[in-house]
Amino acid sequence: MNIYSIIIICTLYIYGFILLYITFLARRNNEKGAFINNLANGLVLIISITVNLILTKILNLIHKELLVFPFNILMIGFIGIYLPLFYLFISREKHRIRNKNKNIENNKLKPHTELPLKYDIYRKLTHLVVLGIVLFYFTLGFLIQNFFIYLLEYIPDFISNLFRIGGDIMVFTQNLVVFLVGISLLGLLTADFVRILNPESYPLKPVNQLLREKELHFRVGPHISMSIGCFSIIIIFGLIQPIGPVIICTSMVMSIFGDMASNLIGRTMGRKKIRRTNKTYEGLISGIIISFISGLVFLYLIENYYGFRLSIIFLIPLVGALIIGLLDYLDLEIDDNLSFNFSLSIVLFLISIPLI
Repeated sequence: MNIYSIIIICTLYIYGFILLYITFLARRNNEKGAFINNLANGLVLIISITVNLILTKILNLIHKELLVFPFNILMIGFIGIYLPLFYLFISREKHRIRNKNKNIENNKLKPHTELPLKYDIYRKLTHLVVLGIVLFYFTLGFLIQNFFIYLLEYIPDFISNLFRIGGDIMVFTQNLVVFLVGISLLGLLTADFVRILNPESYPLKPVNQLLREKELHFRVGPHISMSIGCFSIIIIFGLIQPIGPVIICTSMVMSIFGDMASNLIGRTMGRKKIRRTNKTYEGLISGIIISFISGLVFLYLIENYYGFRLSIIFLIPLVGALIIGLLDYLDLEIDDNLSFNFSLSIVLFLISIPLI
């Protein structure tokens, strides 16, 4: 393992342990929901990094690194630029507050126990960004690899030889996806740590409008759960080619559309409540159906890549939809954005091994 990988892995571990520290603060402040959710996020992040290190040794990969050159350099460069830049935003926010005679009340927004429908729609639409990961795995990764290869033709050989751009497209795409999701995770975690630990200096206060009341204190936001959920399954299952990317993308597609359908249809058309929760049976059934259809369509679209049997195209989405329905019905304190992605990918991977 080279020095670049050590820096990246240590940074990820540090962020994971900061998340566990915030978990401890939530427990000390008697925020049970925040404690459970943060604990799950912190453990999943730390465990996934550890499993990635173990798998790279067991699988005897050619590049026994979390990221290979040039993506490792790019991630370190992002960290070196983003952290000082975000600190400048924090300093500017502190200065703005001082100039207003510390009239912090003007910066506070009314908390929402249940978000207005338009804000809930905004939240769900942001989840569609994750579909970019699917595009990178199966289309954009190929174009980006060719772009790099073309660009390196104009660079001296002693420099271009350092770049391992050629070879298996899925190996290149795996590193590209880990880099993109990794920098997103670090950026979002940094901002959320400031929001929780030093809310007065948080420079993105308007974003709080998209958070529910229980998410405004010591609980990490749903975007953090989504990022950790995606990052964890990518660095674990992405190493196992070619089945890994299929399971990753199927899980994310089904989770996103199932969650969106369950929430939005449940809010607009739901009548029969599930126990004493805000969830409805109409939303639950809609989530199961839409997640099944989305998984079915996705596997059908990539069937030409892998030549799946019809039984596989039907069975994997069916099992995944039932898992999503079960998790939605249980209504755990853990954010759906984490539990759906992580649980779904594990089960689908296990059942697909003898099938694919």
